[in-house]
Amino acid sequence: GSNSPSSSPASSPAGAMAQTVGVTSTSEAANVATQPVPTPVEDVPNGVRTAAGWCWRMIVIAAFIYGLYQVLHAASEVSVPVAVALMLTAAMWPLANWLSRHHIHRGIASGICLLLLVILVGGVFTLVGAQIALQWRQLGDQSVASFKQALQWLAKSPLHTNEAQLTHLMQKAEAAMAGSQGRIASTAAAAAGSQIGRFGAGLVMALFATFFFVYEGDKLAEKSAVLIPREHRAAILDAAKRGWVALVAYVRAAVIVAFVDGLGAGIGAAIIGSSMSVAIGALTFILAFVPIVGALTAGVVAVGVVLVTLGFFKAFIMLIVFVAVMQIEGHVLQPFLLGKAVSIHPLIVLLGIAVGAIISGIVGALFAIPIVAFGVAFIKALNPETPANEVPPNHDDLAAEHT
Repeated sequence: GSNSPSSSPASSPAGAMAQTVGVTSTSEAANVATQPVPTPVEDVPNGVRTAAGWCWRMIVIAAFIYGLYQVLHAASEVSVPVAVALMLTAAMWPLANWLSRHHIHRGIASGICLLLLVILVGGVFTLVGAQIALQWRQLGDQSVASFKQALQWLAKSPLHTNEAQLTHLMQKAEAAMAGSQGRIASTAAAAAGSQIGRFGAGLVMALFATFFFVYEGDKLAEKSAVLIPREHRAAILDAAKRGWVALVAYVRAAVIVAFVDGLGAGIGAAIIGSSMSVAIGALTFILAFVPIVGALTAGVVAVGVVLVTLGFFKAFIMLIVFVAVMQIEGHVLQPFLLGKAVSIHPLIVLLGIAVGAIISGIVGALFAIPIVAFGVAFIKALNPETPANEVPPNHDDLAAEHT
């Protein structure tokens, strides 16, 4: 009846073994509970998953760009004048700001800028048209004389071209032109009538849009900012401002470079005695707004005109003049004027022009580089990893130096 230690279950061998087994089972269960559940092994490598994520995002971006292009292309009679107005606004923006800082009302400053633009462009085209009209007969006579010289050269060349064969080919060409003259004239008149009407409507729209962009473009941008989510609004507006500064710098540089190109080509043509020097200078000025390709095209046309009217030697001099002008443009003007605001590699310029020309022809080639200039500055400003010395400025340094 006594409770001795030897008779307790815990002190017996069987009880001690059972207690040990219980403790071991409990610890094993705790260890099993605390061990993490192994995740199933996936068959898709991490690199493939990353590439797939990039691919579908790029597809979404490409689809958005394609849809936007289709909308702008369908409404080209509105989108092209608005794009032209933006370029004109960027060209006149420093002058409008300068007038505003000198206590001239913004509306009056915008009107002055637009009036100067109309006078400048209208004066250039009027002068070119007047020179072509006055020199048309002389140009025709010089062309005929140069053509006869070319025929004489072909007759005496190693090709041994017979003069009778050349005359026969000329007669066939004249007969073909005479037979289709009526059809060509009617088609050209119809096309010219519709194109002139569209051009006039687009020109008026571009001028009106330019006035309001210069007058209250900053207010329009602020009102449009409500479409941007609030948490990203400040960063996107800052990047857009830096992109606009880069665009203004690019357009200003393009205008100055085009003026220098046209002036150099016109002076060179006048020195060698060309009667079309003003027309050559104006054509060079207009085509120089298309980087690289425009100046090359203007040079080919100018050299061709001089070759037809003045002969091979003076055409060669005209070629030297254009090469010198392009060297000054590439090595002096563009590095100084573009500076930090617009840093675009020449390969990107060439590819941008090519893609723009493939997509939208002349219009695409004209607007490709301004879009690239704005886009590069915009992306650099949004990228937090952009080095501090490569972040585009948020104000126009060159314009501020001359206030």
